[in-house]
Amino acid sequence: MLRQRILTALAIIVPVFLLIVFAPTWLFGLFELAVVGLGAWEWAQLGGLHSSLERLVYIASALVLFGALLVLWLAVGWSAWHWAVLALAVLWWLFVFLGLAWYRQGLGASRGGRLLVQAAGYLTLVPAGLALVWLHAIEPQLVLYLILLVAAADTGAYFAGRQFGRSKLAPEISPGKTREGLFGALFVVIPVGLLGAWLFGLAAMDALVFGLLSIVVALVSVAGDLQESVLKREAGAKDSGTLLPGHGGVLDRIDSLTAAAPVFLAGLLWSALLPGSVH
Repeated sequence: MLRQRILTALAIIVPVFLLIVFAPTWLFGLFELAVVGLGAWEWAQLGGLHSSLERLVYIASALVLFGALLVLWLAVGWSAWHWAVLALAVLWWLFVFLGLAWYRQGLGASRGGRLLVQAAGYLTLVPAGLALVWLHAIEPQLVLYLILLVAAADTGAYFAGRQFGRSKLAPEISPGKTREGLFGALFVVIPVGLLGAWLFGLAAMDALVFGLLSIVVALVSVAGDLQESVLKREAGAKDSGTLLPGHGGVLDRIDSLTAAAPVFLAGLLWSALLPGSVH
C-alpha cells in the first residue's frame, strides 16, 4: 500500500511540477479545466446525483463556467467577472469556516440540503481553478509556494495530532482531527511563510504581512479539508473516488487547496505585495 502511494505521488508530482514551472499560463489553464471536470464528477457522485445524465449535466455546467472564464481572460484579461468570482469565493469560504461549527450529520437528507451540497461544488471548484490560473499568470512560483504551504500545514497537523492530539477539533465531521494538530499546522506554517517572504525578496514589513497571510491561508485550508469530509460523510464514502491508487480521488488531494487558492490570491491582490499582483 505504501509503495503504491509513493508511486502514485511521484506520477502526480513530477508532471505537475514541470507543468507549473515551464508551461504557459493558457496550457496550465487547460490542465485546471481537466481538474475541475474530474473534481465535478466526484462531487456529483457524492452530492446525490445518481443518474449518468444528472452527473454529465453537472460536470458540463462546471466546465462551461470555468471554460468561459478562461476564454474571457484570453480575450480581455482579468475582468470584473473574474473579480466577482474571486469575491464570491472568499465570502463562500467565510460562510463555510463559520458554518462548520453548526454542522450535524443529515444535511443531505432534505432537498434544500442536497441543493446546497451540489451548489458547493461550483463554489469550490470553479473559483479555485480560476485562482490557480491567476496566480500562475502573476508568477508560477506562487502556485508552487501555495502547494508547499498547504502540504506543510497538512504534514504539521498530521504529526502533531498523532503525537499530542487529545482535543477533537470537529468530532461531528472528522473525529481524527484535533486542536493540537491545528496548532502543529500553524507552527510549521510560520517558518514556511518567512521562507517564502525571503525567496520572493520582500522587505521586513511586507514579509510580516506575507507571513500573516500564509497563516490565514493555512487556517482556511483546514476548512477545505473539513468541507470535503462533510461531503463524504453525507454520502457515506471513505474516499471521494478511486482515480488515484493509494490516495483516493481527486478531491481527496485538492480539498485543502480549493479553499487556500482563492484566499491566497485575494490576499495578494488586496495587499499588492508582489510585482504584478495588481493586474
